[in-house]
Amino acid sequence: MSDVDSFVRFCESEFGTAVLDREAAYVKRHLSTDDRTLDVGCGIGSLEERFPDREMIGVDRSETMIRTARNRVSAPFVLGDATALPIATASVDAIVFVSTLEFIPDIGAVLAEATRVLDSDGTLVALVLNTRSEYVRSNLQREGSYFQRMVHRDSAAVADTILEYVEGKQEFFLGISDERVFESTDPSKAAISAVVGTPIA
Repeated sequence: MSDVDSFVRFCESEFGTAVLDREAAYVKRHLSTDDRTLDVGCGIGSLEERFPDREMIGVDRSETMIRTARNRVSAPFVLGDATALPIATASVDAIVFVSTLEFIPDIGAVLAEATRVLDSDGTLVALVLNTRSEYVRSNLQREGSYFQRMVHRDSAAVADTILEYVEGKQEFFLGISDERVFESTDPSKAAISAVVGTPIA
């Protein structure tokens, strides 16, 4: 099964829908309704699908993902690399990463680009798979899991790196146990480590 087929199947499953709904709700809490938002590593457009009335641009380096996203969602999608975004400097009000940074080798280059395209008082929202949680740890051990492609397996270190580029805070959310989704800020239960902040001048 291709990556795209796997993502579509996950997004359309009851469990996947519950996860994506919680992630989108978290992102929504930190954005203004009129923010021009860039979603880096947009995949098949599952976040854009949940922001139908907002100005959100999806960027991904995979042509197949972008093509699938365009077929699924009526939002602008751009083929591009996170380390060299095809976006003008200081042209977006918010930038979002949902389970993206931990899969990219050069996080520093990505965050430098993110803060370049972000307005000086804009908002960066980064959702990173929390490697302290039981859910993420078990998936890292599971043969064939997409999580095994993670380049950075210390989410605390990833959060520290993000906070070198933005002034903000880290928190945990999205408890997951046996495909059951619940509210939790306990780092051993919460699948997501989130950092929200504004660019450091």
